Amino acid sequence: MDAIMEADETFELKIRVSRDTYEKLKALAERKGFTDVSALIEEIVKQQVLGPEAAREVELEKLRQKLERRLQDELNKSLSVIDSLRRQLTELYERVDHIESVVKELSEKKAEAKPPPPVQRGRAYKTGIERLSEDKILFESTLPPRIQRDAFFSYLEREGAVVLKLSRERIAVDRGFWEEFKEKLFKTVTTNKEDEIKQALGEKGFALWRALYDDNLIIYDPKTRVWKPLFKNPE
Repeated sequence: MDAIMEADETFELKIRVSRDTYEKLKALAERKGFTDVSALIEEIVKQQVLGPEAAREVELEKLRQKLERRLQDELNKSLSVIDSLRRQLTELYERVDHIESVVKELSEKKAEAKPPPPVQRGRAYKTGIERLSEDKILFESTLPPRIQRDAFFSYLEREGAVVLKLSRERIAVDRGFWEEFKEKLFKTVTTNKEDEIKQALGEKGFALWRALYDDNLIIYDPKTRVWKPLFKNPE
């Protein structure tokens, strides 16, 4: 048996055995689950030199690695299922939005073709962007739980709404109202008194001002008596 020392302080052991002995070692390695004969011999040497305790530690380490791999496989399967469900849910909301737009278009065509009835009963359905156009601002915290928030705000943004991403929630703002709000706040309002700000901006403008102010996205300069934005203007 020869021993050759490598640069990294490891040793290579070489032994010569008959073909019959090698085949028996190979069969034993396969039965015990070793990758090859070298791994079997290495394990036998460790057991003889290091003793039963070290062998148990090796087995425990193998068991730990096996469990880690199995747990990681199960986790990857679960994450894959969650990602698939998320994609399907997003696609479902997009299809619903598409169906709503088609229904609206057909309703408009039908209304053009037929005169409206003399009496209107019930409440006509309005899309999210239409409701925002009327309400001017929409806080994410006021949405019902059934609404998929990411898909809904993406839809509003595609339709032209301004979406402000605050630290605690998102706020959708009608674009016209947003431009009017900035014009008043940054060019007209010259005070930091809340009652005067509320009078200048109105109820909805004051609610938007409060959200931006609490999130440190606007600041009042007492020297110049003007409000200044600390955010990048959304497009």
